[in-house]
Amino acid sequence: MITGELKNQVDKIWEAFWTGGISNPLTVIEQFTFLLFLRRLDERQLLAEKKANMIGGSVEKPIYLAVHQKFRWHTFKNLDPESLFALFTQPQVDSDNLTTFEFMKQLGSHAGVFAEFMKGATFMIPTPKLLDQVVQMIDKIQMDDRDTKGDLYEYLLSKIATAGTNGQFRTPRHIIKMMVEIMQPTQEDSLCDPACGTAGFLVATGEYIHDHHPDWFHQQAFRAHYNRAMFTGIEFDSTMLRIAAMNLQLHGIDSPQLIGRDALSEANAEMRDQYSLILANPPFKGSLDYDSVEHSLHKTVKTKKTELLFIALILRLPT
Repeated sequence: MITGELKNQVDKIWEAFWTGGISNPLTVIEQFTFLLFLRRLDERQLLAEKKANMIGGSVEKPIYLAVHQKFRWHTFKNLDPESLFALFTQPQVDSDNLTTFEFMKQLGSHAGVFAEFMKGATFMIPTPKLLDQVVQMIDKIQMDDRDTKGDLYEYLLSKIATAGTNGQFRTPRHIIKMMVEIMQPTQEDSLCDPACGTAGFLVATGEYIHDHHPDWFHQQAFRAHYNRAMFTGIEFDSTMLRIAAMNLQLHGIDSPQLIGRDALSEANAEMRDQYSLILANPPFKGSLDYDSVEHSLHKTVKTKKTELLFIALILRLPT
């Protein structure tokens, strides 16, 4: 459970963004996530370097090569605000002509599922003062275990619901938890949310398993299934996909199957009979043109309403 101190830290970061000129809740969360990702990348390599030093070896497939050392969190956090901002916004001649942000965007799958969805991402922190302020505050947050990291991000995402101005519909966490507990996921289940948003149902399923069946993780076969095939989310909004990826990773689900496309479109036509469990809160009050909807869905229900089309899709997906 998130502590008062952690809430206070997140609230201060949120307030800094707000007073610094970024008021859209999703933009705040996305920019926060970019910086959080950079901190995690550096921590990941620091751990790998520590292990390599202990055995007298070298880091295999390092995230940061020698030419990219200035892009590491523990290095740039000590810069003055102007130099820090320049590192994020001005290509560095001695570092492959990249900025810190462009370096992060070009990492790809080597850096995890979050990095796979960086195409089209934009750095939107407008001033050196705000960037330095947020970096220093994020650096002070203690994130030593999965529960703390997950709770922090869940609290951050809860601000989407309270803001109410961004057009997103976030299912209340207690409703998600209730639905997961009713379904009682098993070791063999393969879960899909065809409108995953911030991945609340996928995260809640992972938490249910950790809480109710921690012994399952003693089995190598289950760990492999959990880390590679158990969780699938479909989402057409690239910003939400990045947020979902970070939410899952901070909850210890490192390699979920996240698919960036419209679940109701022809591009999704081949997806059928693949999953044993569907958990979703489909978008309501939407309406689509008949021609834009995957044709087989109209064999189940002839409608333009997204909530009914998603029900038709959900009926088709399970094995």
